[in-house]
Amino acid sequence: MMRRFLTIILFLSFTLSGLLSAQNLSFYFPDEIKQLNPDIPSPREFLGFEVGEQYISYDQTVSYLRLLAQRSDRIDIIENGYSHERKPLIFLVVSSKKNLERSEFIRKQHLDLCNPVKSLKLSVDTLPIVTWMGYSIHGNEATGVNASIVVAYILAAGEDEFIKRILDNNVILIQPAQNPDGVQRYAAWVNSNKSASENSDANTREFKEPAPSSRSNHYWFDLNRDWLFVQNPESYYRMEVYYNWLPTFVNDFHEHGNTSGTYFSPGIKNSTNHLIPDDNWDISRKIADYHTKTLSKIGTMYYSREGYDDYYTGKGAALPDILGGVGLLYEQPNPRGFVREVDGVKIRFADMIKNQVFCSFSALEASVEMKNELLNYQKRFFIQKQKEAQKDEVKGYLFGSSDDLSLTKELVRILKVHKIDIFRLSKDLSINKKNFKKESAYIIPVNQNNYSVIRTIFEKTTTYKDSSFYDISTWTIPLGLNIQYSELNDLSTLIGEKLVSEIFSESDSVPLTHYAYLFEITDFYAYKFLYYLQSKGVKLKVSDSPFSINRGEKRYEFNTGTVLISVNEQSMGKEELNQILNNNISANKIDVLAVDNGTGDDFDLGSGHFKPVTKPKIALLTGKGAAYSIIGELWHLIDLRFGMPVSLIDVDNLATIDIDAYNIIVITNNFRLSKEAADKLSYWANSNTLIGIGTSYKTLNELNISEINITKSITKEESKKDGSFYDYIKRDNSSSINGVILSSILDMSNPLSYGLRAKEIPLFKEGEIIITNSKRGYITPLIYSENPLMSGYLSANYSSQIKGTPAVLAGKGLIYFVDDPYFRAIWLGSSRLFMNAIFFRELLAKEKVLTEK
Repeated sequence: MMRRFLTIILFLSFTLSGLLSAQNLSFYFPDEIKQLNPDIPSPREFLGFEVGEQYISYDQTVSYLRLLAQRSDRIDIIENGYSHERKPLIFLVVSSKKNLERSEFIRKQHLDLCNPVKSLKLSVDTLPIVTWMGYSIHGNEATGVNASIVVAYILAAGEDEFIKRILDNNVILIQPAQNPDGVQRYAAWVNSNKSASENSDANTREFKEPAPSSRSNHYWFDLNRDWLFVQNPESYYRMEVYYNWLPTFVNDFHEHGNTSGTYFSPGIKNSTNHLIPDDNWDISRKIADYHTKTLSKIGTMYYSREGYDDYYTGKGAALPDILGGVGLLYEQPNPRGFVREVDGVKIRFADMIKNQVFCSFSALEASVEMKNELLNYQKRFFIQKQKEAQKDEVKGYLFGSSDDLSLTKELVRILKVHKIDIFRLSKDLSINKKNFKKESAYIIPVNQNNYSVIRTIFEKTTTYKDSSFYDISTWTIPLGLNIQYSELNDLSTLIGEKLVSEIFSESDSVPLTHYAYLFEITDFYAYKFLYYLQSKGVKLKVSDSPFSINRGEKRYEFNTGTVLISVNEQSMGKEELNQILNNNISANKIDVLAVDNGTGDDFDLGSGHFKPVTKPKIALLTGKGAAYSIIGELWHLIDLRFGMPVSLIDVDNLATIDIDAYNIIVITNNFRLSKEAADKLSYWANSNTLIGIGTSYKTLNELNISEINITKSITKEESKKDGSFYDYIKRDNSSSINGVILSSILDMSNPLSYGLRAKEIPLFKEGEIIITNSKRGYITPLIYSENPLMSGYLSANYSSQIKGTPAVLAGKGLIYFVDDPYFRAIWLGSSRLFMNAIFFRELLAKEKVLTEK
């Protein structure tokens, strides 16, 4: 009996230890919250624990908020899609019962306010403001999602005049977790490593989530950089809700990694994007006064006007600023667990949740008291942008090519997400040495409601007020896609019919032949078709030279990189082979020519100019030291875009696994390999291929696979100059390459060029790696041009050092990319070189990769 009693006491001591340090829910309530509706379940009543006692998981968040929507007449819920891991994406629409009953009318009126043609007749006096509250787009910034359920509960249950006034004057859109997959991973990590007793030691496992961190989504993307590019389902479905409402006031809740106080917008004034009106910053500063008052009252340290900017328009606090809204960023210190001590300061999870809640309600207070000012700003914004569009010398943008219809379709998809009208070209046109065909080209007139979004997608920029950037300095989407486009100064006679549905194309069925099939790989998704054929056992060859054949009275010209399928070399019969081709041809824009003999004008189809293409078996090296953002992008490219299996191999397992199962291993950073692993990988590379990216050249050199040398560091050279410490700081900030678009020249005879028609490739460069030249041109398939800068900020020193240097090296057992070839999943143009490296690696030069010392 005594033993049983002691067991119960011991059990209670462990289960209650968390509760003893947990805060009562009222800890998170602003002073104005006094009365609550008892019929609305609190988080504790549903979850079984107090907010801040555990990290709430995403599934718990969804279940609780669904319950609130059922019990409260102030909440509607939107579920419009799923994350990569099939988690439902939910949004709350919160307002008074009266407003929700006419929410569709309010929504349409609000959209009319954002339309210069209709807004002049609208008064903002009786129109509620639309306020957006977005939390935890980075999964390991979890105070946001935990705060969101407190905010939702107070709005659902609050009976005080403070809450009623907010609801009467607002339609509030809440996305509790903008990154469901990351939030779920992080909650599991922290909760599973939590101790019963408080341990604030920053070195303990609770605070040391291993890479790749839960900041990112399933494919390790930073979703806060994807608002403009829309390459992930989380972004796509968020933008669908966003554009359905066009919020006036947007709040984006984050955490930062140091012990500085709570940050809130506005940011650095001189680093504001030129498409954002000046009075946006002034209004943000006025809203900031509400936060300073609130946070001062509870003793929270804070700062603004430094550290962050609104330059890159593809993030959550900046894109709203070019859509008539006022976007505010919030950054709380990140606890990384429950209580973390850094430099003698204890960062408590509960305190940071409280800060997020209080900032949420000070923002809502501002939305009420500044309602008319904010709505009039939004109304004025679209009227002013219409005037700017009418005065713009550039009247529209023309884009499109029949060579790669898939990339044209991708740009159309992005434009449609952003509610931009697209028109067909009415007639063929040659402009700026580019030829556009009316069947495959499209026009974007700039005089549209979303003029600023059109500009931020298409424009190139090389002049800046400030040379310091929180993020990248440029992001021209057509250059990323490597799709031909041109500015137009006159649209008369050029605009055809409006594009209503998506671009649809279907390849002709492939006729049966007993001899051979030929096709070119000009379309982006040709790689998907290649792998599909290989997965069905079809043997492929590729031409190393251009050639032509005559069939009847018709002459067919084929480029280097044309794929040949010889019928008699296959293991299946001709009927089955033809069925395989036709089963997948409609999913890819591939024109396959069936031929009944092998006679060619330049050489015959049985010539040695056709080389075998072996099936790729790919591994991406992960583990300590890996560049996970790049790995995630490549995983996304290979797996999701092309449907090809790819293995993620931890570097610590390299010495013990059979790496002969792979013929391609991708290295994205400088790994510290054990001797056993290094010897094994070096031997394996004698008959297989390593693909290296970025600082991986250090590992490749250590493996004696290459001798890649870099140029001297400009930053180090400049740091030797005299000057004040302030000059040193400024030099340090501006002497890096913060994301620029550079022109490069492709050797059109090299296998990495197969399928590409233009030898100029726009590359995205981020970081200071500059490789010295190689004495052997044939191992340098891609070099930066003599005038490399296409868009972005690049100092004259860097420009002079980069010009003419290698961007890609390719030789025996190795293909090396200086920079990320698939940056943020929008650089589809240069990703084609990476895919060519995967499929045509065995056709490259057989000499060691060497550059000058």
